[in-house]
Amino acid sequence: MKKQLPLLQLLTLGMIFAPAMAMAAAPDFNGSWVRNAGSSDPAPNQMYWMTRGAPAGGGGGRGAGQVILNVHGDGKSLNVAESNEVVRKYTLDGAPHTRATDTGIQKAVDTAALQGDNLVIETTQPYGGMPGNATLKVKRVWSLSPDGKTLTITTTRDVAARNQAYKQVYNWTQPKPGEICSAGCVVPK
Repeated sequence: MKKQLPLLQLLTLGMIFAPAMAMAAAPDFNGSWVRNAGSSDPAPNQMYWMTRGAPAGGGGGRGAGQVILNVHGDGKSLNVAESNEVVRKYTLDGAPHTRATDTGIQKAVDTAALQGDNLVIETTQPYGGMPGNATLKVKRVWSLSPDGKTLTITTTRDVAARNQAYKQVYNWTQPKPGEICSAGCVVPK
């Protein structure tokens, strides 16, 4: 004879296990990621890569060395440091957060949130950083491979009647012993 659990007990069990299952399903972007130039698209604006001293996607462009992305997050915020760039902190609450643009002249607005298995970061700022310029809208969608060792960032840039899309592929790597990570090193996956 089968024993059935009363509805109240089933609901109680569901309330206990549902948050744990939801937390376990959140993607883990923490780690050091090295850009795979062969799997990445060329950046649509070569000047973007030239000014950063980093190679463009596909191995072209000016600059030497690898692009390394150091990511450290706690589920509520994410610190992202890319080689030759400042550390960005994103609050993962889906609300707009204002920060200074890279020029320091204007303000940019970042919105970041987990959407299913993806992290979506949207930025709106003046194009060129000067007052009165066109508005640049950038949307980055981060996704992980099933094994968590490949990060793909699909970027869409929309500015002044021009829409550009490209993807960057990163492979997870363990920081070298003694390496200083600007966004915090993490343990291997």
